[in-house]
Amino acid sequence: MKVKKFTFIYFMFSILAAGTLFTAFSSNPPNGRTGAPGDGLCTDCHAPGNPLGLNGEFTLTGFPTEISPGETYTISVVVRNNNGLAQRNGFQAVVLDGANNNIGDLTTSGGNPTTETEPGSGREYVEHRPAIDFANNEVNWTFDWTAPEGSVGEEVTLYIASIVGSGSAGNGEDLFIQNNFSATIQEISSTNNLEGIAKIDVFPNPANQFFTLKLDGPVTEKVNIRLMTVTGQLVYVKADLSLNSTTEIPVADLSRGIYFLQIDGATASTTRRVVVAD
Repeated sequence: MKVKKFTFIYFMFSILAAGTLFTAFSSNPPNGRTGAPGDGLCTDCHAPGNPLGLNGEFTLTGFPTEISPGETYTISVVVRNNNGLAQRNGFQAVVLDGANNNIGDLTTSGGNPTTETEPGSGREYVEHRPAIDFANNEVNWTFDWTAPEGSVGEEVTLYIASIVGSGSAGNGEDLFIQNNFSATIQEISSTNNLEGIAKIDVFPNPANQFFTLKLDGPVTEKVNIRLMTVTGQLVYVKADLSLNSTTEIPVADLSRGIYFLQIDGATASTTRRVVVAD
């Protein structure tokens, strides 16, 4: 009888401990689980195997193939659970140089996601705090990364890992996904950056009816504009605008969220991050 009682108590303790770990990780994941060299994986804590048949994938936009020194890039990650079996999602990312040292600066504009630096390695992580429930089978994460001044020729890699979670107590029924994206820091001539030859204003931002795009540059130059979702879906396009003009871009019928306004000239281009609000 004592053995059975002890076994039952141990069993209950194990369940409570698993639930505590799950809650802790969904609120604040441990650093160093991105799969980058020297890091562990989310599966150090979440058992692999995906017994419930969850599916998941993520789309990352905003991380360039060519990095300009000192420039800030807004990076958006959309995680999808197409079969709708998952409940929540969390992620962690880090940006490293060719020697696997931290490079640049990760920042966020709100409380979730957030950043945290690991004292021993000096690596700066951006991560969920807390995990977020899927809405229409999607979760969106946005953060900024600022490239260092100089370091021309340095290869930079963003490592990202994510848990598509079942939401059940414990951490043995989740799906782990990961990827990495690389680019090189190089001098970008101002002639390739539209803002080197024109003043560009987008206002109001956020907006709920329309954005006004004001271009102040050479009258003879022409540009095309495209408004895209974070997943790359084209929602508005207009061609052959004068680089010295004012244009209203309607957004009243668009879903609230983050969009990217791409402005392309014959030899130069630029992108602005805009927000459609209620």
